[in-house]
Amino acid sequence: MTRPTAWLARDATLPNRDALLDEAAVPQILRCLDPSGTADITGCHCTRVNYQVGKSVRAVFHVEIDRMPHVVAARMFRPGRTDAYRAMRLDTQPEDGLYTVAHAAAIDTTFWLFPHDRKIATLGSVTEPNEQVMSLVSKSWKTTRLAAYAPEKSATLACLDANHQPVAYAKIAASYQAERDHGTYLQLRSRLEARGTPLVLPAPLAYSSQLRTLWLEALAGRRLVEPTNAAAAADLRRLGGAVAVFHDLRAPDVPRFDRFNPERLSAAAAILGYVRPDVAARAERLVSRLADSAHSARCDLVCLHGDLHPKNAIVIGDAVGLIDVEDVASGPSAADLGSLLAGLAYLRCAGDLSEARYVELAEAFLGGYARRRILPDHTSIAWHAAAALFLERAVRAVTRIRPLGLMHLPELIAEAERLLTEGLEIA
Repeated sequence: MTRPTAWLARDATLPNRDALLDEAAVPQILRCLDPSGTADITGCHCTRVNYQVGKSVRAVFHVEIDRMPHVVAARMFRPGRTDAYRAMRLDTQPEDGLYTVAHAAAIDTTFWLFPHDRKIATLGSVTEPNEQVMSLVSKSWKTTRLAAYAPEKSATLACLDANHQPVAYAKIAASYQAERDHGTYLQLRSRLEARGTPLVLPAPLAYSSQLRTLWLEALAGRRLVEPTNAAAAADLRRLGGAVAVFHDLRAPDVPRFDRFNPERLSAAAAILGYVRPDVAARAERLVSRLADSAHSARCDLVCLHGDLHPKNAIVIGDAVGLIDVEDVASGPSAADLGSLLAGLAYLRCAGDLSEARYVELAEAFLGGYARRRILPDHTSIAWHAAAALFLERAVRAVTRIRPLGLMHLPELIAEAERLLTEGLEIA
C-alpha cells in the first residue's frame, strides 16, 4: 500500500515528516513512552494529521501498548526547536508504567499520552464522570468515549449512560472556543422557532469556565448518510432545508467570513506548490482567476454554518440537527452551498460518484434549500464551490494528509477551473 506522503515532495524544513506518518515505523518510535523501552506496541493507526508545511506536524495515533488501548498525540517541530520539550520528560513520572510525555530526539517529535495534552490543561479533569460535572450534566453519565480530538486545540467526549448511549457531549478547548461556542448556541437557539422547523440545534446543558468545557445535548437521531449511499438524495434535501433556516438566524457576536480572501488563497497556493510542484502553476492560475472574478461571488449576507459535511448533520425525522458551531460566521449564503457542492465534486473527481449521481444529489440539496429560501445566483454558488474545492479539498488534502485528495489533486484543480468557466451544470 502506498504511503500518503509518497504523493508529497520532501519538506526540507521538516526532514522527518514521513517517518512520523509511517504507521509501520511509529510503534518502534513510541517505545520512548516506556521507561524500559521494551513495550509491545501494536495496532498503530493514525486518525488525524495537521501538517503546517515548513513549520510543524501534529498527529493522533490509536495504538495498543502491552494490549491496552491508548491515544497518543504527536507534535513534530523544526530541528533545534524542541529543547524545551525534550526537558519535559525529566520532570514527568510514569503513570501506570508509561511516561505521559516523551521526546523522540531522532525525529524531533514529542508525544503526549491522552488525556495529557500540550495546551488543553483541563482535559484530564473531564474525561471521567465525577460529582462536580455530573451535577451539571446528568446523573446517568457513567462512562466516557473520545469522539474527536485535535491536539493542542480541542477534544469532544461522548458522555455515556449504563447502556452506552450518549446523554451529552462535552467539548473541551485549549483556549476560549468552548465559551464562544456556548454563546453562539444560545444566540442561535434564541432565534429558532420551537415547532415546524426543519432545523434542530442541540441545547447547551452547561458551561464551566474553570474547565473550559461546554456540555451539549445529545441529539436523538442518525448521522446524515454518506453521498455514496442510496438514501443520500432524501437526506441532502432535508439538509438543504435546514441550512436555509440556519441562514436566517442571527448571531451578532460571530466574525465575518474571510476564508476565501485573496491573501488566504494566495498563501494556500504557495503551500500547495511547495510540496506538490506538479500542480503549483495551475494552483497559482486558479487563485488568480478566483481573485479576478470575486465580484461575481457577491450575494446576500447570512448566518453561515461554515463547516457543512455529513458528520455535522443529524437526521431527526424530517428535520436535520446541525452541530459544531466553531466556524459560524456572517458571510455570503453561497459559501455554505458551494462548500457542500465542493464535497460532492470531490467524490466525483475521485471516481466515487458518477456524473449523473452528482447532479442528482446537488439538485436535491439546492432544491431543499430553495423550498425554504431564495437561492443565490448560480454564478455566486459556482465561484464559492470552486474556491471551496481548492481550499477545503485540494489544500486540505495536503495539510490533513488525505490520500484520496492527494491522488487526485490535478483533477480537483481542473474541476475548480471548470466551475469558473462553465458554472454549475445543474438546473
